[in-house]
Amino acid sequence: YSIVEERNKKVPVTVKILNQNYEVSCYEDEKDVLFNSAELLNDKMMKTKAEGKTIGLDRIAVISALNFANDSLSHKEMTNTLNSTIKHRILSINQKLESILKD
Repeated sequence: YSIVEERNKKVPVTVKILNQNYEVSCYEDEKDVLFNSAELLNDKMMKTKAEGKTIGLDRIAVISALNFANDSLSHKEMTNTLNSTIKHRILSINQKLESILKD
């Protein structure tokens, strides 16, 4: 029985979202990430539910998923902008260094 086989073995895990238990499986070393993800999702869904505008588990789940998708796209856009700015600054610094080294 090798470490690789142990790594590739999925284990059952129970997460609780909106007071309902869900049985899912994941790799042993991913359990903490799964629990954190479930907690984040539960918080987002509880907030959506508490706002009172959305009724029904399916609708709460969809609205929460849309909010996550929006957050993800916004984060991706900010990351792309930041990467572009960093690349531009690195190019500028490289040009200045080349100019200095030529003199």
